[in-house]
Amino acid sequence: MSISLFNNYLDRIFSNFYNICYENYKGLTKNPRWLLMRKIARFKTGRTIMIFLLKPSKKLCSSVVIESNSCFTDVNVDDVVNTLKTEGLYLGINLPQEIVKEIVEFAHSTVCYGNRKTNMGFFYHQKEQAQINSGKHFIIGSYFNTSLLCPAIKKLQNDPKLLEIAARYLNAQAVHQGNMMWWSFSGKTTYYEKSQAAQLFHYDIDDYRFLKFFFYLTDVDDQSGPHVCVRGSHNKKKLSHLWLRKRETDEEIIDYYGSESLVKICGNTGFGFVEDPLCFHKGITPTHKDRLILQIEFARTDYGMQHDFRASSLLKCI
Repeated sequence: MSISLFNNYLDRIFSNFYNICYENYKGLTKNPRWLLMRKIARFKTGRTIMIFLLKPSKKLCSSVVIESNSCFTDVNVDDVVNTLKTEGLYLGINLPQEIVKEIVEFAHSTVCYGNRKTNMGFFYHQKEQAQINSGKHFIIGSYFNTSLLCPAIKKLQNDPKLLEIAARYLNAQAVHQGNMMWWSFSGKTTYYEKSQAAQLFHYDIDDYRFLKFFFYLTDVDDQSGPHVCVRGSHNKKKLSHLWLRKRETDEEIIDYYGSESLVKICGNTGFGFVEDPLCFHKGITPTHKDRLILQIEFARTDYGMQHDFRASSLLKCI
């Protein structure tokens, strides 16, 4: 075995061990109920039982979408929900350009935080200097308190069409779990850095049933970090992927699901899609152009673990 292969092997072991330890520490110290959910929800039978036991106290009523109040008047809710159930993914929930413009202007005029560290703040155009000043290599630059600071993002999380899609898919009142908006910076990365930036195949466990809407805020092609989803993998997983949840290699995913199941998602600024994050997915590391993306998440329960709220006293610039 070559030295580089051996080092990659060690990186994989360390990264997986770190992720397991961090998940347990985070759950035990912040929300043990969230940690218990994550242990149970990886199994389809566990999710089914818990959804039955945790039925909403009130029967879900079909809501009426007021088309004029939604940014997505051309989106058919039935088509989205039915496709999500079978494929775990629906493409083409696109943002109006005036909304895109407002959010992009917000991103360029607001401090983001390197590698999600609250003491590593900088403006996007100052990234190179921030890396020099801090001596750090930034893989991503995340924004905090997005719904509090950006009215357009607040409007999207309350959009009646998105709420209707979420409620129908969750078969429960849609609860907003949180937003995330971040830059994925182009350049070379290590295995550990890819793992921490969600740039290796994985699936999320944020509730017994949940979904995420994604919107590209920059043009995304093969060189600028397209999102990849493994179609149908929310309903079918290899037993080892359930018992030992870890980052998976492209080869491992293709061997089990087949290359035809991988959907690489490219699109122009404003292109959007919705995904059941129990599907295996990843963001490809950008090679030439940075990518800016917005994520809005809904679930049956808010465990207080997915939001981007941070106290202003914790936020520091480099």
